[in-house]
Amino acid sequence: MEANALGQMLGKTPIFQHCTEEELKHVSGLLLPKEGKKKDILFYEGDPCEVIYFINKGRVKVFKSTEDGREQIVNLLGKGDMFPHVGWYGGSDYPATAEVLEDGELYYMYVQKFTKLLEHQPKLTVKLLQELDGKIRALQLRLSHVLSKDMTEKIYSVLFSLAKEKGKKSGEGYLLEIDLTHQDIANLVGTTRETASRIISQLKKERKMNLDHGFLIVYENSGN
Repeated sequence: MEANALGQMLGKTPIFQHCTEEELKHVSGLLLPKEGKKKDILFYEGDPCEVIYFINKGRVKVFKSTEDGREQIVNLLGKGDMFPHVGWYGGSDYPATAEVLEDGELYYMYVQKFTKLLEHQPKLTVKLLQELDGKIRALQLRLSHVLSKDMTEKIYSVLFSLAKEKGKKSGEGYLLEIDLTHQDIANLVGTTRETASRIISQLKKERKMNLDHGFLIVYENSGN
């Protein structure tokens, strides 16, 4: 993809939406293409953070491994997402593992080069920090839902936040185009697949959500 097209692509993404054409040009000049294949591991938790990724097409899950070997999904990322959200100034490790969920198109840049760019572009740095603040708040909200006591409310709240943040308004709810399994949902909230399946069936019967191959829709209620 040519530099101008890369700049236009970046300008349509939330984290760069307030950047000028000149700022987008500087950032796009650092991007390198990478084909994302399903099941590819982009980085492992604890590895030195040397590369930042950007998704143009496809989806990626970020997860941590618990002490008993289970998978705890930290985030589900899609088109327009840039990750990780930490380690931009070097010297730190990846806080979690990132795995490609479906074939797609990724771009990446080296942390060292991005750091040098930010050092000479203070306005760009401030803009990115403002956008990151919003993303961190969204993650904190999702975490507060995960820590709630009732598993039914926990699953509903986490899925609602996910659909609202990354999906689009659809009728009385939010639609997210994603192929999400019951095991994925269990890993999002820290429960068993059996428990997640039972609660998902209950939420479907109550018409609070619908989940099928390729999409998730969660309906609003008075609690949100």
